[in-house]
Amino acid sequence: MEFTCQTTYDQKALTAMARAVRKTVRAKRSRIVRIWAWIIIGLLGVSLWLSWGNVWQTAADCGVIAVLLLISWKEDALNGFFTRRKALPGTDAADTTFYSDHFLVKTAAAESKWQYDKILALAETGAHLVFVMGKNHALAFEKATLAGGSLPEFRRFLEEKSGRNIHSIGG
Repeated sequence: MEFTCQTTYDQKALTAMARAVRKTVRAKRSRIVRIWAWIIIGLLGVSLWLSWGNVWQTAADCGVIAVLLLISWKEDALNGFFTRRKALPGTDAADTTFYSDHFLVKTAAAESKWQYDKILALAETGAHLVFVMGKNHALAFEKATLAGGSLPEFRRFLEEKSGRNIHSIGG
């Protein structure tokens, strides 16, 4: 059986890729960074309370707290945004064909052949299936453009070939 898929690497796909990497291979590091962010927010809250009479100190503390909360809330979207800015020309869309022993990703810039055993983790969002290939690398595939079989068949195929279970990560 041969599956095919077309993917447009827009902000939604890049955000899904960033979320998949953060929730799979970077989960421990992400948890530690978030704990430190909340500790800093707590310390800034205490500083805010202690410096309530000083307008500039209060404004600075509120500003830093707001920025830290925004970054924590939109971390994946920000990572996707900066990834898009660093992307090479011609890599904004890909056609992928899944064979029994490998899968082939074709973009306007290059053609890549991947083995299923190189997949570190499989993740699924509402619109994408994501292959995590490393701590800084992932591939997203739009579920809506899947051809050659049904989505449940494709999931079973991927789990069998990669030896990994698919993690549902939301989004």
